Amino acid sequence: MYYSALIGKSTDYSVSHILFEELIKLVDEKIEYKHLKINVNSDELPEVLNAFNVLNFSGINITHPYKVEVMQFVEKISNTAKKVGAVNTIKFGDSMVGYNTDWKGIINPIKSLFPHYKIDTVTIFGSGGAARSAVFASKELGAKKIYVLSRKNGDLKDLKGISVKAYEDVRLLVSSSNLIINATSTGMINNDESPFEISELDGLDLTNKIYFDVVFKPLDTVLLKYFAKNGAQTVDGLWMMIYQAIAALNIWLDHIKIDASQDELKIIYTKLARKLNNES
Repeated sequence: MYYSALIGKSTDYSVSHILFEELIKLVDEKIEYKHLKINVNSDELPEVLNAFNVLNFSGINITHPYKVEVMQFVEKISNTAKKVGAVNTIKFGDSMVGYNTDWKGIINPIKSLFPHYKIDTVTIFGSGGAARSAVFASKELGAKKIYVLSRKNGDLKDLKGISVKAYEDVRLLVSSSNLIINATSTGMINNDESPFEISELDGLDLTNKIYFDVVFKPLDTVLLKYFAKNGAQTVDGLWMMIYQAIAALNIWLDHIKIDASQDELKIIYTKLARKLNNES
């Protein structure tokens, strides 16, 4: 029997329990599997992680706001997670190892949906754990210039090859970028506050740009709707969730690999989207 879980400050909105159990069905051999969602306070993290290990969980996903904080509690960190500077996946066993699969949740849907699109300049909204994954994914996509918009001075100072800017520059940077990634919680249920006035983008030609949003509830965030209305190609956060989940399962299940076709993933996407829309 395989067990996994999603932990975070608030996991109630997540459909991860449906997603992982749908992905398991794609494995050729029959597997008994259960995925849980658990809300955790910051001061409980060490105790909770040890409990999962003692209970022989295969692994867990970590969501907002613990992707950076959790790094101090794992015994080993993969080279990629070190470069990203955030952990969203942990595998239990002989040692507790932290990984990052969020970056695959960004890069894989972009490659799949836009296979011939060349990424040159990227603007990222936000400076937390998701933004770190977006930076790494942008580099892997071959971006020559990466701008990160942050409200805090000093954020991401450990990352190389990026320019951290204030939101006052949002219009200029969005105009010059062909990939824009929202790595903030803007648009999430009960949070429509944007770090900048969206009207600052009025009049920009957003055609031939890709807008990627890490938020999946709701699927059509205020920012995603704005970019779509003004001509951009858009990717919602549910695709990120699906692709990072595949990468996480492939870490947790050892010899068993999930190798899903795009058609199979579209079926899962539709099922999850229907669930999210019904709960909105």
